[in-house]
Amino acid sequence: MIDAPLIELPTFLDGDTVLQSLDRVLDPELDESIVELGFVQSIRGNEAGDVTVELRLPTYWCAANFSYLMASDARLELLRLPGVRSVTVSLEDHFASEAILLGVTPGKSFAETFPDGGPDSLDQTRDLFLRKGYFTRQEILLRHLKNAGLTFEEIAALRIGDIQLTERECSVVGADGQARPVGEAKVARRYLDRRAELGLDCSEDAALIVDIGGGAIPANELETYYVRARTTRLAMEANGSLCSALLEARNSAKGPIGGPEPQTQR
Repeated sequence: MIDAPLIELPTFLDGDTVLQSLDRVLDPELDESIVELGFVQSIRGNEAGDVTVELRLPTYWCAANFSYLMASDARLELLRLPGVRSVTVSLEDHFASEAILLGVTPGKSFAETFPDGGPDSLDQTRDLFLRKGYFTRQEILLRHLKNAGLTFEEIAALRIGDIQLTERECSVVGADGQARPVGEAKVARRYLDRRAELGLDCSEDAALIVDIGGGAIPANELETYYVRARTTRLAMEANGSLCSALLEARNSAKGPIGGPEPQTQR
């Protein structure tokens, strides 16, 4: 069970708005919000507009590059809020907490903070996990379409304009003009959001299911493609379950758990 973070903010900063900003920050490996994952422990601010966020990651040895990405993204999201002057993001019980704090607070790059082992930027790392998350979100949408009774031939023929979204429901409009419910709207929205992030065509005439390069997938190849995407999704979900269990155990113990592991892995 995820505990709500401690929030102590001045009157001009709304706690829900701050949480919504942090909700846009994703664990790059899990493609899940740091709020939903329970990483945010506390958010404090003062009347001058200085905000401090404390994060607690699943293990003491969570990879420096992933940790830096989350801390940096959290800082940038909160700096967009009116009245916020500065943001400090600290990591509780993390092997590189001091270095990350000193790097993220003034907006330094990862390479400036870790000159002995980091790439020039984290763009490649971010892009890698954006792509993995794309396959995961796409596989979930494909599964919803299949469960609604659509064949691979029908799915391959769909265009983005064939999708109708209400606040909660996603429907597919058939050749007869009738809308067929196919699942939750948030599944399609998350897929389309990631598609836009990757710069893929999101026009109404574009094929709904495309590969990472934006190419439409023929009906006779879609089932094999779906199986590969499912493998990616299952691996990420397994990782997410492990991280959630580790964080729950860590919060219960209120101390670092786990032994040393390579800094490029969880």
